[in-house]
Amino acid sequence: MKLTVVVFTLLLLAGVLLPGCSKEQVLDVYSDAVELAGNVGLTSGLFLEGKREFGEDRYTGTYKVDYVNYTGEECPFGGTMLDKRAQEHVEVTCTVESEGGAVSLVWNCGGADPVVLAEGAGTFTETCYLSPGSNYFNILCEDFTGSVDLTIQ
Repeated sequence: MKLTVVVFTLLLLAGVLLPGCSKEQVLDVYSDAVELAGNVGLTSGLFLEGKREFGEDRYTGTYKVDYVNYTGEECPFGGTMLDKRAQEHVEVTCTVESEGGAVSLVWNCGGADPVVLAEGAGTFTETCYLSPGSNYFNILCEDFTGSVDLTIQ
């Protein structure tokens, strides 16, 4: 609901501020607004359990974390885009060391069912082809103790 209000407000402002612009320019402004609003889905750096460093954009980077009996969900990377301007695909590498509990790395891609990229301990590598819409990479934990080293490039 909030995302819809933000996007609508930005569109309204664009209509007022860009009266002499072409249709393509207005669509570019709209696309940028949707991408900006999509950042709301990421876990804020203040609330992350570990250390995140973004790469070229908010879809790529590194995230390293040590959990102790952690139950929750974090979303270190992702966003929303109308087209494939950001990247056509990303390489996801995740190394998990577990001392107990459950952990999984899940890719939420648009309206499709979530894709489990990694579950439990081990090293996992996957190529993800980003589609227009939302693409978020979430770490889900239940009473998990261990480390997660996530790289998306």
